Amino acid sequence: MSGRLAGRRVLVTGATSGIGRAVALAAAYAGADLAICGLDAEAGQEVEETIRKNGRGVFFRAFDLTDLAATRSFVRQAIERLGGLDGVVNNAGANFFHGVLGCSEADIARCFGLDFYPAWAICQEAYPALKSTGRGIVVNIASIHADRTAPGAFPYNAAKAALIALTRSLALEWGADGIRAVAIAPALIMTPLAERYFAQFADPDAEGARLAAQHPMRRAGTADEVAALVVFLMGDESRFITGTTIFVDGGISAQLAPP
Repeated sequence: MSGRLAGRRVLVTGATSGIGRAVALAAAYAGADLAICGLDAEAGQEVEETIRKNGRGVFFRAFDLTDLAATRSFVRQAIERLGGLDGVVNNAGANFFHGVLGCSEADIARCFGLDFYPAWAICQEAYPALKSTGRGIVVNIASIHADRTAPGAFPYNAAKAALIALTRSLALEWGADGIRAVAIAPALIMTPLAERYFAQFADPDAEGARLAAQHPMRRAGTADEVAALVVFLMGDESRFITGTTIFVDGGISAQLAPP
């Protein structure tokens, strides 16, 4: 994978842990320079130092993506610091599982405020830079819940479905500008976010094992497996892939019902 992204400039949100961290490091190892953000300043500095030790340039800011003015400012700063942008990875997000009856208007607003609106704003700000390269790409980290969901997953599933719809619109509206857009829909990926979800159960390990066993591969995925796909999509080998959603789900979307 080394050198696949040599000379590319990539922005990754939510890069301080989980899938975002794995994507940022994999892109750096593949030769890209990075602009990364996240809430955890200490964790972000660790990622930043690791990227620099790998010999790549990196620009990090710790802030809350739900502040859209700050989000747009970050994109502009990233373009200035990196000298442009070749790729955007909209990864940041959180679980908002309330269910339809248990959900308030404020809950929906908070969910879309993190899981959808920042991605839309980032794409708007990044558009001129992505267009100027003639090979720009947006990768949106959605979820299997956008297509096949479970009781109680609203409004998270709705926000991720909107992210996939955004991906399709980007591909259609910006394709003539040489910009591609692809969504990735992971199933259960063992990340700190997943661990926090399981922590609410009386036996977190048992619940994690139960959900992992529902996948045909009988395991959960890893952040590195998602990151490897992202790096491939940002490279030249995938230049005719756009407007689609790729499932990284251990085969769970192929089965009629869980075992």
